[in-house]
Amino acid sequence: MRAFPFLRALRALTVQLFHFIPPLLLLACAQAQQPSNSGTIVGEIRVARASFPEMRILVDIETRGARVATVYADAEGKFAFEDLPGNLYHIIIQQEGFRPVNYPVALNPSVQHVVYVRLELTPEEKSSGSQAKQRGVGGSNPAMVDQSSLLKNFPKDAKKHYEKATKLHDEGKRQEAIEHYEKALTIAPKMYFARNNLGSLYLENQRFGEAEVEFRKVIAENQADASAYFNLANVCLLTKRFDEASDFVHQGLTREPNSALGHFLMGSVMLQKGNRTEAEKQLRSALNQDPGLANAHLALVNLYMQQRRNGDAVQELSTFLKQSPDSGFAPQARELLKKLQSQPNAPR
Repeated sequence: MRAFPFLRALRALTVQLFHFIPPLLLLACAQAQQPSNSGTIVGEIRVARASFPEMRILVDIETRGARVATVYADAEGKFAFEDLPGNLYHIIIQQEGFRPVNYPVALNPSVQHVVYVRLELTPEEKSSGSQAKQRGVGGSNPAMVDQSSLLKNFPKDAKKHYEKATKLHDEGKRQEAIEHYEKALTIAPKMYFARNNLGSLYLENQRFGEAEVEFRKVIAENQADASAYFNLANVCLLTKRFDEASDFVHQGLTREPNSALGHFLMGSVMLQKGNRTEAEKQLRSALNQDPGLANAHLALVNLYMQQRRNGDAVQELSTFLKQSPDSGFAPQARELLKKLQSQPNAPR
C-alpha cells in the first residue's frame, strides 16, 4: 500500500522578499518533474530484555513479497537502504532466538527523501509445546499486516488487476493504473489497500472529490491505519477546508503520534489558519522526528517570512539547500537566500 502520495506543486517557490509562500506548494515536488526520484530508509535496531546478539543481524527489505535488497546492521544496530523508488516496503528480520520482525515502511521521496525507523527485537519465548513461527508486524500500528498475505484473501482476478495497477503506477502510467485499480475493486470492494492507492492517484490528478470518497472508504475498512487520515487531511488542506484537515490530522496522530508527516501536515494547516505559534511547534516536531524532512524547512521559511524573521529564514533555507541541493525548489530557494543575505546586517 502506498501511503502519503501527494499532489504536484502548485507553483514554484517565490523569490519576492516578503511575499508569503502558500504551504500548499510545499506538500510535494511534482513526480513529473522528478521522474527518477528515490529515497532512503535508515533504521536502528534495539533489543528488548536481552543483550545485543553476537551474530551480525541480517536485514532484508521486500516489496509485494519480492526481496529488494539485503544488508547487515552494524555493531550499534544501524542500517540503511538507499536509492529506493517510492513504494510500500517491508523490513524483514529473522534472527535466531528472537521473534521475527516484519515492519511496513511507506516511502514517498516527493514528500521526504529519508525515512527513519526504529525496530525492536524481542527474545523468543520458550514453550514446552511445538509452536509455529509467525511473522509479526513491529512498530506503532499493530493493525498493519503483510500486504502479500492479504492478497491471498481475494479472488485471483482482483489480485491480477491489483498487481498490474501497482506496476503501472510505479511506471508513472497513472490513468492505466487507475483503470486496473478500479477493476480490482469492482471484483473485491474490500481490498482497502488498493482503494488507498486509487485515492492517491485521484489526488495526484486533482480529482479531489473522488479521492476523498476512496479515503473515507479506506478508513471504514481499516480504522487503525493512520495514513488514510493523513491522506484525507491532505485533501481537505488542498481544498481549503482547514478545520476538517486539522481534525483528520489529529485522528492520524492519535494512531501514529510520532509521524513526522503528520506533524508536518498539522503545521501546514496551522500556518493556513494563522496560528503561527502552533505551526512552528508542529513543524519543529516534524523535524525532531525526521531531520531529513526538507519540506518542513520550507514551511518554516513561509512562517518566518510572514513574521519578517529574516535570520531564521536564512538558516532554514541554508539547511534545506544542504539537504536537497537538487530539489525542484532549489534554484528559487538559492535566489531568495541570496536576496535575504544581501540586506544590511543580514546573517551569512
